Amino acid sequence: MIELSITQDEWPTEQQADGMVVQWKASEGDTVEQGQVIVEIVIVKTTMEVPSPANGVIREICVTKDKLFKPGTVLARIEEAD
Repeated sequence: MIELSITQDEWPTEQQADGMVVQWKASEGDTVEQGQVIVEIVIVKTTMEVPSPANGVIREICVTKDKLFKPGTVLARIEEAD
């Protein structure tokens, strides 16, 4: 199981600002491909499209739309395809 998160190194600011999920472009149970954009987030006025790190199925969305999160928070869990 792969846990999708944004690390502190990927965070677009050195501040400890929260990020927010703007839109999920995939749902639980959807099959996704590596590199496919699956969620759009905003961090301090910077919008980022977050791709799937692997081919697989989204098993759990951990942070829903309009919810705040910190660096390292698990946004979703993806079961890798065989």
